[in-house]
Amino acid sequence: MRISLAMANRAQQTDDMTNVLIYLVLPFLGSILIGVPVVFAIGIGCFVFLAFSGTTIPMLVLVTEMASGLDSYALLALPAFVMTGELLNRCGLTDRLVNLANAAVGWIRGGLAHVTTVTGMLLATISGSALADAATLGPVVIPAMIRERFPPGFAAAITAAAACIGAIIPPSVPLVIIGSQLGMSIGGLFLAGVIPGLLTGIALMITSWLLCRFRGFGAPRPFEGVSALGRHSIRALPALTIPAIILGGILGGVFSPTEAGVIAVMYTTILGTLVYRNLSLRSFGEALMSTAQITGAAVIIVAISLVMGRILAFEQIPNKLVALMSGITTEPVLVFLIVVILLLVVGCVMDAVANMIILGPLLMPICTQLLEMQSFQYGVFLMYALLIGLLTPPLGLALFVVAPIAKVSAEQISLAVIPLIAAMLIVLTMISFFPALTMWLPTVAGYK
Repeated sequence: MRISLAMANRAQQTDDMTNVLIYLVLPFLGSILIGVPVVFAIGIGCFVFLAFSGTTIPMLVLVTEMASGLDSYALLALPAFVMTGELLNRCGLTDRLVNLANAAVGWIRGGLAHVTTVTGMLLATISGSALADAATLGPVVIPAMIRERFPPGFAAAITAAAACIGAIIPPSVPLVIIGSQLGMSIGGLFLAGVIPGLLTGIALMITSWLLCRFRGFGAPRPFEGVSALGRHSIRALPALTIPAIILGGILGGVFSPTEAGVIAVMYTTILGTLVYRNLSLRSFGEALMSTAQITGAAVIIVAISLVMGRILAFEQIPNKLVALMSGITTEPVLVFLIVVILLLVVGCVMDAVANMIILGPLLMPICTQLLEMQSFQYGVFLMYALLIGLLTPPLGLALFVVAPIAKVSAEQISLAVIPLIAAMLIVLTMISFFPALTMWLPTVAGYK
């Protein structure tokens, strides 16, 4: 009797997953393949499932899910951090950060590659968006690297990889979205991303040094001196106080992450008008318009992705995936490889925001139960794997941002980015199997 009941339950689970595959996943993937924008492809998949699968999900529940999902205080931080980055991009900050990084690490073999990485890390403390950092950093450092006889493909690849640090080191727009949708503390996630972000920078610099050493480009240059380093540090210091204000205020309990974003906007506006004196009224208006476009696009994707996430939750797909995975293997290394391959594939073809909303709740039971990940560790792991997807050829979105700047083909940049992806995969493995890398700082600060 028990055997028959178990077989019936397993058959029911298989039927439910088959329905989701036929009526939700296949229409969604088919729409993506014919070039339909991601947000509409998600909508098409949801519509087909609701219309033809025979599901009993009330439409009112889905509408309520969209409204309640967007009615999030934490999501208010999204436009604030985007606005901060947009304002600083119009204040000539990138040149100041490049000069500072050049004085600090430009004398090492592979100098400009290290300058690009360090500048990406500095931008990360202000902007928080990988693709925005790639678009900001690329026009400044890629032509300079090509003039220094770096291979154009490598110049584009290291710029894209360095820009991805922008979504790891706080303040991070993706971490705000992950925290708001998975019910995690934004401040805790910010702290969880600090050590992985620093490790990523170190890994990229070591990889760049090895490539330059064995391929014969990026010869070392004389050190500019402590005085030059101090001079460039002072010029960039006002902008570099922004992350100190954000993290210091959050950790000190002075304000929430959302309030920190608003304060950062106010501080940046004062910085651009009174200190740097190059933020005009027109530039401020352009920053507002760009912020509205970026935030509006993200919110639309969040809303429609919540519908798909609700459908998957209603059909109990996360628990069924855990059962399916347990039936295949419980070996942590194999589970890790399956999850990472999935995230890399979807990360290179789909918008990162949609991936976080849909796959975040879907994969959380697998990672927390089979890989024994903790909350902040899982949030950083998810975001990091999707970031690597932005670099994964041939469809990595970050590669398309920098390739036209370097005037390189997809083949050139795809070959050049492989060693950098390998370095980031090592860091991802460390994040997965060494919880202290992501949990130590939040624990010390009192986040759980």
